[in-house]
Amino acid sequence: MIFLYKIIINILFIVAFPFLPFIYFFSEKRRANLSLRFGLRTGLKPKQAGKKRIWIHALSVGEVISAVPFVKVLKGQHKDLDIVFTASTKTGFDMAEQLFLKKILPKEDAPFVAQLGYFPFDLGYCVKKVSRQIEPDAVVIVETDLWPNFLYEMKKSKIPVILVNARLSKRSLNGYLFFRKFSSMFFSSLTGIMAQTSLDEKRFQRLGIDEKKISVTGNIKFDQPPEDMDKRVIKGMRDRFSIQKGTQVFIAGSTHEGEEDILCEVYKEVKKNYPGLLMILAPRDPKRCPEILSYFLSNDIQAVLMSAMDESKDCPDVVLVDKMGELARLYAICDVAFIGGSMVRQGGHNPLEPAAFSKPVLFGSDMSDFLLMSNMLMDHEGAKRVESEQDLRRELEAILGNRQTQQHMGSRSFEVFSRNSGSVQRIIKNLEILRIV
Repeated sequence: MIFLYKIIINILFIVAFPFLPFIYFFSEKRRANLSLRFGLRTGLKPKQAGKKRIWIHALSVGEVISAVPFVKVLKGQHKDLDIVFTASTKTGFDMAEQLFLKKILPKEDAPFVAQLGYFPFDLGYCVKKVSRQIEPDAVVIVETDLWPNFLYEMKKSKIPVILVNARLSKRSLNGYLFFRKFSSMFFSSLTGIMAQTSLDEKRFQRLGIDEKKISVTGNIKFDQPPEDMDKRVIKGMRDRFSIQKGTQVFIAGSTHEGEEDILCEVYKEVKKNYPGLLMILAPRDPKRCPEILSYFLSNDIQAVLMSAMDESKDCPDVVLVDKMGELARLYAICDVAFIGGSMVRQGGHNPLEPAAFSKPVLFGSDMSDFLLMSNMLMDHEGAKRVESEQDLRRELEAILGNRQTQQHMGSRSFEVFSRNSGSVQRIIKNLEILRIV
């Protein structure tokens, strides 16, 4: 089966090859990583003799953020470990660079990650070239981004590959079951699978994977430490947005196309009853901010890009976050948080980021990518699901209008966040048992 896959993927590459120059010149994102993912000019340095090197990979922004506590604790407990970290997307790489090199390093004695790079395209040549440059003793993949050629080459080179924080949606399971024989062979080449939940474990078992390879270690997102922000830092953030005493703040995080128009209408209606309300909106793709800005301005809403804010001006109606890596800490100054990607079919985003700051959480009907977390928050009265624009307006006004409701939901959401930690330690213990570290 792997040879059939190799033939197909190589044919597809030959067909796509004439278009690569156009992709390179006309796509900024592809231009940033195209040659690197082919294994050219990566700048990756060989490992030092006698040092164990672990290759940790995370697909994009969400997985990179999730990996931070895991990488930090792993390096803290195994100081001699040489870690190379890769991402597949430019936004993921940029986030890794910010979190591992620009944000952590000034506060720490030594880096947690020795090098950053891009994950190779799933062509035999690319996989071999990048893996030879990295020379890993083992590979740890966070959540997803498994590829047949990559797994085949790692197995051939006798390099163990571990999937941690693994999840398998019902839709993905049905897809894999359609190619059951290939899927079983594909996943069985993994040395171990550390699943988020028992439901994920059962789904992996249905693919015919050896049960001994699968364990439930929980979700490392629960181990994500909240930003260390004291009253002085929070006051500085409020001053940056010109937030006055009595002003309430609504944050809509990681929004997708189709949600901003809903939020615009909700904001206009809620503003009538709460004239001092500030909405901070952070789209999943910050490059959409100019387009969103024009939309809000055309709807007579005073909006501004966060990068263009002037502290001397009055607080605007809406601030658009046009820089990656800002959202998680902004939740500290909000009164209510809305999780984007949930009122359109995108599976939602991480609701634990506002929960870590004891904030009430709202989200739409599609939280399929964070099903366990969202259900736990709702069951514990820390979050509410809204099915429509009218629902969102009603719940938002109900929370803004009742301080006791805000405090109750906030404390409940934080309880969910704090009581379910420990996944990182379980993963590291399993890696030690497997002699990966």
